[in-house]
Amino acid sequence: MSESEVVGHMGRVIVTRLEPNEDLLLAIGNIVKRHGIKAGVVLSITGGLNKAVIQHFVEGQEQIGVIELPGPLEASGHGIVGWVEAPGTGKAPFGVGRYIDGEPYVHVHITLTSAHQTICGHLMEGTTIRSKHRVSHFTVMVAEVEGAALNMKVDAGEENEYKGRGVYHELVKLPALPSNG
Repeated sequence: MSESEVVGHMGRVIVTRLEPNEDLLLAIGNIVKRHGIKAGVVLSITGGLNKAVIQHFVEGQEQIGVIELPGPLEASGHGIVGWVEAPGTGKAPFGVGRYIDGEPYVHVHITLTSAHQTICGHLMEGTTIRSKHRVSHFTVMVAEVEGAALNMKVDAGEENEYKGRGVYHELVKLPALPSNG
């Protein structure tokens, strides 16, 4: 049953060092998939980037666009993770987020700083890790929220003002796990 609020508790925290040239968005999705996280938060993204692809508002307009920023860049970010539930869409990526039914859903806000500007936006595929050290220090921390699931759903209703179907977060209360006590 979908609810507008569910209560869970913090579970495992996965701390991952990413390697140079890895795609940041895909790496976070792989963490979610590898650990079977049904709902979670990206607690921290810290490190350097070769380049960034973000979605943000276009200057002078009320629409969101996708831009690519050349590096080097420093990055800091946070967000939410869950799963895409979009029956009938198949395995072809859809929407600006290139969502795929049955795959992890990663919604991250990222702040990027270069020598010339600081800009924020939604993290997109194509953002790559930079490290000039022998061992990368780019770190991502993802925490699981136990007792809840977050599903990105596609609104099956009429098309909206954005010329497409809307997406929303379905919050699901999961049954409590038996204690080991």
